[in-house]
Amino acid sequence: MTMTAGLIVAAAPTVSAADSMTDLGVSTSGADHSEVAAGGGKVFVTAGDRVVVTDTEGVLIGAVTGLAGVDDVVAAPDGSRAYATLPGSSEVVEIDATALAVTRRFDFTAYSCLSDLALSGQTLWTAHGCDLYTGGVVTRLDVSSPAPQPVTVLTGQSYTPTIAVAGNTLLSTAPNTSSADVRVYDVSTGSAILRGEIDGDDPATSTQPRLDITPDGSTAVLAFPRGLESWDLASLTKLRDYGKNPAVRGSVAGTAVSPDGGHLASGWSWGDRGVELYDVATGALTYSQKIPSGWPTPRILTMTIAGNDVFSVLYTSGTTNLRLWRLEDATLLPSAVTLSAPQKATALEPVTLTGRLTLPEGVTPRPRRLEVTRRLPDGTSTTLRHRKTKADGTFSITDTPPVAGTVGYDVSWHGSATVRGSKASVSVDVARKPASLTLSGRTVLDLGERFDFLGTLKFGDQAPPTRPSVLVIRANPDGTSTDLGTVQVSAAGGFKISDLPDQEGEYIYTVMFMGDDVATGADDALFVTVRAGNV
Repeated sequence: MTMTAGLIVAAAPTVSAADSMTDLGVSTSGADHSEVAAGGGKVFVTAGDRVVVTDTEGVLIGAVTGLAGVDDVVAAPDGSRAYATLPGSSEVVEIDATALAVTRRFDFTAYSCLSDLALSGQTLWTAHGCDLYTGGVVTRLDVSSPAPQPVTVLTGQSYTPTIAVAGNTLLSTAPNTSSADVRVYDVSTGSAILRGEIDGDDPATSTQPRLDITPDGSTAVLAFPRGLESWDLASLTKLRDYGKNPAVRGSVAGTAVSPDGGHLASGWSWGDRGVELYDVATGALTYSQKIPSGWPTPRILTMTIAGNDVFSVLYTSGTTNLRLWRLEDATLLPSAVTLSAPQKATALEPVTLTGRLTLPEGVTPRPRRLEVTRRLPDGTSTTLRHRKTKADGTFSITDTPPVAGTVGYDVSWHGSATVRGSKASVSVDVARKPASLTLSGRTVLDLGERFDFLGTLKFGDQAPPTRPSVLVIRANPDGTSTDLGTVQVSAAGGFKISDLPDQEGEYIYTVMFMGDDVATGADDALFVTVRAGNV
């Protein structure tokens, strides 16, 4: 009989949505620009000659191609359509997000130098700038009209004006290319009426800021290389700074405001900062994630927030493909799981893990369901029976490692509608269980008589869980040995060996268990005398 050993464990089911990195499959150069927008469960990324579309789990849906030099993109909140700029042909194209096709083209050749794009309700806003100091123009276009035509709203703006629009408020960089100031306009009547000016950055800098605005039009966000700041648009007063830390390296490369206006994301183009999220109202840092390693010096080009997730477009010098990096549930309140376990344990003996789930202040304490996964040394894993925390968040988990080696445990809480899930892992060094083997049977018999003897294999004080096999060797009176093969033990650990000795003299029957990934090896011997018998 062939020896069988080991433990078969089903692989753990794939967890649902999680952080991901999607190769957009687009060849670009370092000089190419990219922008990203999201709406209605879709993400739109401009890349070279196309707009690539994914779902909000980062899965590629398709692309709208043939858009030479496509630059900026904005999306309707319901995701039904998107608008992208083609500066080379002075056009804005309307994209049907379901058919992935261009449905309309809007001609801006009368303005040229298309530099920025914004969408508020059914109004598309464009910024243009060619001539220093005097050439900047901002227009509006009613996309609900069957044949809309751009209408000039502002002239004499900066060389390359930047705009942001929400509701009845338009932000535009001031008409001085060396200024960090931003002008605020009321556009409720269709024309732009200056309400005032924001004196951006303190001390003043010559860097023109990137502009964002909360969807309700109440707060402006100005992004400078070393950090961000928010401004109240009713009083035109500064509210607070975000991420301005001279001791930490990095330069702001992208920003985004969440659809509910409560969260602000910043992406840093170098250093170790990656993506950071802040609470707009308090300025508190609520989330941070470094850019994944594994490919050299990736940098963030642009970013957006869709639902609870943050999407960043990454580019790496020396490569040609853009990647879409998704951070799941980044805008939710944070939670934390801590987990501890003994450093050492023994296979087939219980081991107890303890930990705590910590939830944000103000969340009602109550038992929470946890998912526990055990990882074995061979790479397989299994999900154990679900556990629950106590009302105070503490928990205790008892498991019996089925094999020796480094056994890992993952404990995760999947989160809620307002709180981000969390996970903790720990490893335990599991030793093999001591094995014992005993033999019993007659020790004297007559020549020609067949006899049986019994054996028992135990792992500690219990039967082996895997019904392994034992090897039987017979030492003969003439000094030779005979391999009698293997015998599989029963579920109770017992086995029987039958033999017919063919010589007079002393025999030694040795039975060996060679050990496996559960228990150590063991052996025993039975000495048998074979006599001539009755004469």
